[in-house]
Amino acid sequence: MNALLVLALCLAGCSAALLGGPLHRVRAAARRDPGGTRAPAWRSRLSRDAAAEAAEWVALLRRLAALLQAGRSPATAFEGAAGGAGHRSRTPTARHVEQLCAAVAAAARLGLGTADALAAVPSPALGHRPLERWAASATAELTLCWEVSERTGAPLAELLGGLADALEAELDAEAARSTALAGPRSTVRILSWLPVLGIALGMLMGVDPLRTLFTTPWGVAALVAGAVLTVLGRAWTRALIARAEAVGAR
Repeated sequence: MNALLVLALCLAGCSAALLGGPLHRVRAAARRDPGGTRAPAWRSRLSRDAAAEAAEWVALLRRLAALLQAGRSPATAFEGAAGGAGHRSRTPTARHVEQLCAAVAAAARLGLGTADALAAVPSPALGHRPLERWAASATAELTLCWEVSERTGAPLAELLGGLADALEAELDAEAARSTALAGPRSTVRILSWLPVLGIALGMLMGVDPLRTLFTTPWGVAALVAGAVLTVLGRAWTRALIARAEAVGAR
């Protein structure tokens, strides 16, 4: 019986250490999709590549720069960019990019200003807050490039190409930060479950740590102190990781 309990504790600790973080983020990230229906959290989170979706904006800028450099008008340039976005991917970001291009192309055909049409595009509902912030920022910077070109006569294709390079460099930096922080996150989860594994090891050695923890004054004091220190340690490490993630963030 003790051996089975030890085995169960070990399996629970290892499973929670390896999967607890991702599964917690999956449950916490359940949001409405762009169609207004609630998608299953595990499917929308595990099957979604946020970095690839953010790169849709880099691809859009490069397509626009190439089309404008080839002599296309703003309307035809956005029409061509919309076709490229729609047929290559059907992610929420790609659908928003396609809708943005279609709206701006329609406004340009009516003689309205491209910068005004870009500024009038509503904030997207992508079901992913970092991607929504990225979309809003990329749209604002695209609008700014257009305004600068209209006011100063600067080559728009070069401005868009430079913006695409800047966004791509920012994506690379974000990927590097995520890779650097993957180890600390895993270490925090494993260390958080070490007390459980320690209890299992004590039972395997033939002692009864549970009785000591719950039936003796010193055991109860150690249990309370350990729980408080564990919670404080998790909060502290999460704050450190969040601060590290915020370095260079938009």
